[in-house]
Order: sequence, then C-alpha cells, then structure tokens
Amino acid sequence: MNMTETIRGGAAPAPAPAAMPIAAGAADAYPSQPAKLVLPFAAGDQSAVVARIAAESLSKALGQPFVVENVAGAGGMIAASRVARSPADGYTLFLPNASTLTIAPHLQKSSGIKPSSFAPIGTVSQFPLVLVVNSNSPYKSFADVIAAAKTKSGGLSFASPGVGTTPHLVGETLSKEAGIPLTHVGYKGGAPALNDLLAGQVDLYFEAPATITSQLQAGKLRALAVTGTKRMASLPNVPTVSELGLPNLTLESWAALVAPAGTPAAIVKQLHAELDKVVNSDDFRRKLVDRGFEPLSKSPVELERMINDESTRWAQIIKERRITAD
Repeated sequence: MNMTETIRGGAAPAPAPAAMPIAAGAADAYPSQPAKLVLPFAAGDQSAVVARIAAESLSKALGQPFVVENVAGAGGMIAASRVARSPADGYTLFLPNASTLTIAPHLQKSSGIKPSSFAPIGTVSQFPLVLVVNSNSPYKSFADVIAAAKTKSGGLSFASPGVGTTPHLVGETLSKEAGIPLTHVGYKGGAPALNDLLAGQVDLYFEAPATITSQLQAGKLRALAVTGTKRMASLPNVPTVSELGLPNLTLESWAALVAPAGTPAAIVKQLHAELDKVVNSDDFRRKLVDRGFEPLSKSPVELERMINDESTRWAQIIKERRITAD
C-alpha cells in the first residue's frame, strides 16, 4: 500500500539580502530541499502514527517539508529495498520498526537487505509486548498457561500478525524458554489475529499495548505478562516475564531512523542531533505516552549495536525453530 502525505514545518528562513555575500557551501547546506521519509507500515498503523509525529517535528526543526510515504508489505522489505537503493544524500530516510531490520532480512535473504544496508541515525520510540488471553479463557495467570500447555493434548495455540513478525518469534521464544508446546497460527495482519483471539479461536497473543488498550479496559482481554524490563504504569498488576522466571523473553520493540549506507557522516550527525531534541522534548513524550509508546533516544553507535545484537538473537531462533517465510 502506498500513501504519500506532505508534512510541512515552519517557514523556511528568509533569503539573505542580495548585497550580503553568501558563505561558501551555504547554497548546499542540508537540507536544501524536501526530504522523503519512508515507513514500512500502512497509514493507519499505530507505529505509522508515531512516525508521522516524529516526521512533523523534524520538519519544523529542519525547516523543510518531509514527505511521508507508507510502503507496507513483505515484512517491510519492499520499503527497505526502496530506501537502500536510493541516493545516500540524506533526502530519503527510513523509519522502520525493529523487526524490519533484525528479523525480515533473515527470512527474505533474496531481498539482499541486511543491517549494513543502512546508516543508523537514532531511535524514536519503544514498547513492550503484552501476553493476553480472551477474558473468557480459563487461564487466569501465566502459571495457568504454562501448566495447561504442558498437560493439554497438542499444547496451546498462539496468534501472530504473520510469519516472521515479532509476536511470532516471541511466541516461539516462549515455547523454547518455558519448554512448552505451542502451535503458531499466523494471520495476515494484527486485526484478524486479534479478532480470532476475542472469538476464542486461539489461546494466546502477544501484542503492542496501544493496539489492545480498549479491549483490556472493556474487560474483553486479560493481560498475563509484559515483555518489558519493568511493569507498565497502565498495567501495574501485570508482572514482567523476568519476574516470572523467563528473562530471555524480555523484549522492547522499537522504531528507529536510518538512511541508506554511505550517507555523509555530517548529515547523519545533524539528523541525530535534531532527532535527539525531538525525542527528548516534553511534547513528543506526551504524544507518545498517550498512545502507549515510550520515547527512546539512542545514538547511531548504540542503535547499530541494538540492531546487530537483536539480529543475532532472532537469527538463532529462526534457525532453531526452522522458521521460513510464507
């Protein structure tokens, strides 16, 4: 799905008087034209909403419009390929989630995309996943899930938005770490997965808080665990997976800004500096927290380390569980 929208920031600085000498290189100062921000999500996706807020803030900070382009599909590889093959001039940027950079390349090797295809700029947001069951489910706690999976014929089933998505691999990790049989049921997107959970067609589902807040508040879902490093303020009584004895299940999904590999270091440095200001602003934090996300500010070096570490982690799970793309 492609959707293009122009986000305009503040007015560009007024041109210098003709009599004033122009400093060398001023005409080429970055950014001197609109930049494109490619997102690997559908326009209505919660992650796309967060990315749009970030793009709007960067547009204001840099004085140039950011053209936001939603290019969903193939686990983000369509968008990733488009950006990786774009000129490395800072005018085509990519704002994917963690799975696009750390999972999809292992499942779609023919794309040629890998972490080194991009120049890390900085992180934007993060969120844990929540393990939920239907409110009519007999499983009242995480311990109930473990016990049932060990004793029920065939184990339990867990839903995901599709093969190779973060919820899928987290479910596979749960099966491995807890030593329980779980059957993956992949869907074409989060909405049908959630609908079948609500209908009682599957037993478990790992999902982002923002997506299931209304169902939790309405009492249609029951939260049993969160994958974050700490309990969520909105779910204070729900333990972390580490508290439950499965520290290797700890995970914070994140979104980050990257550029094509080879983008000049000066442009990367400038973009990171502006992004860091945006992510650490009170306004940005308020907008994200209201939507179930937390701001996350990491340097290019820290982001590169995160990508490499998680890429190694998921490559192992994919190999051990013999996961292949549809």
